[in-house]
Amino acid sequence: MGTPDSVPATERQAAVPSPSDQPPAASSAAARPAVPSPRAPDDAPPSSAAGSSASLGEQLRAHQAGTTTLGPLPTVRPAVPSPTVPKQRDPVPVPDDIGGALESLGEQHPAAAQLLCLCSVLHAAPVPVDVFTRSLDRMPRPLGGVAPLQFSGLVAALVEPGLAHRGADGLRVPAPVRAAVRDDLGDEAAGVCRAYAGVLVGAAVPDDVAAPSTWPRWAALAPHLVAADAAHSADPALRAAACRLVVSLLHRGKARPARTIAAQLHDGWLETLGADHPDTLRCAHELARSLVAAGALLPARKLLDDTVDRLVSVLGQSHPQTRVAAETRRGVLLRMGGMPRADGSRGKAAHRRRKQP
Repeated sequence: MGTPDSVPATERQAAVPSPSDQPPAASSAAARPAVPSPRAPDDAPPSSAAGSSASLGEQLRAHQAGTTTLGPLPTVRPAVPSPTVPKQRDPVPVPDDIGGALESLGEQHPAAAQLLCLCSVLHAAPVPVDVFTRSLDRMPRPLGGVAPLQFSGLVAALVEPGLAHRGADGLRVPAPVRAAVRDDLGDEAAGVCRAYAGVLVGAAVPDDVAAPSTWPRWAALAPHLVAADAAHSADPALRAAACRLVVSLLHRGKARPARTIAAQLHDGWLETLGADHPDTLRCAHELARSLVAAGALLPARKLLDDTVDRLVSVLGQSHPQTRVAAETRRGVLLRMGGMPRADGSRGKAAHRRRKQP
């Protein structure tokens, strides 16, 4: 099963080459879980994906050879089993032959195999099922061609052989299965899966960050937002969701995790986007707020001085983001006992101890 070699954007603005532009298929197609890749245009002819004994990692490398742009996923009609997941049943033990179970899954249920790949690259915590069902149309085929009402059949294809467990909190992949899938994918293909998983998680976060009714949802999605590697993501929606996660943590009074996540995001975006990117500046402001909440006023003031100056230069003094950051800086200066003078200079804070003669 093929996979692209770049990260998708949420709105799919990148041009997708036609199947004729793709490199020749490997000698044998994958029989193990297929990795999602971008959906082909509606007028693109379907390509075949026959099962074989080639490992998933080998097939991915064969498909990627010579490819420099996003390519379509070989079209396979999902074989969705009819029975649903039995209720009130003990979890099926992990199969002794995980490799054989993955191979059988790839042959019989390629859409379920893609779902397993997505779950395996996220956090080990349960993934809420609606994370997938609400955004299936954003995924490549065959998973993207499954109707939401058919999703329980895909879950059954994972649960019945013991490759996943389903509970009230969502889908959870056992550690041995996660390790086997990641090992077969390899780093590059796992990164592609992680990017698609980030699209799903970013679309599932609540719009509200302050209402207590949304906090359980934020708590359930927080580990998966972090696991989706928003700090190095090219998806603006995922970056915005990760920044809102920091705000939600501050509303919940969790200054320490907010500071940790904001620092990781800020460091990553400084590297990938630059210091003057609006997302980097927004994250810098939230990092400063988390520093204030943790009592680190001096580092917060230094960061806010730099952030406000950059916001004025990039967005202008009257921009709402600039005004909010300036107000946060003013509050920090008040707490430190110092205010900027009319000439722009700053006096010594009142709490600083004078040097003894």
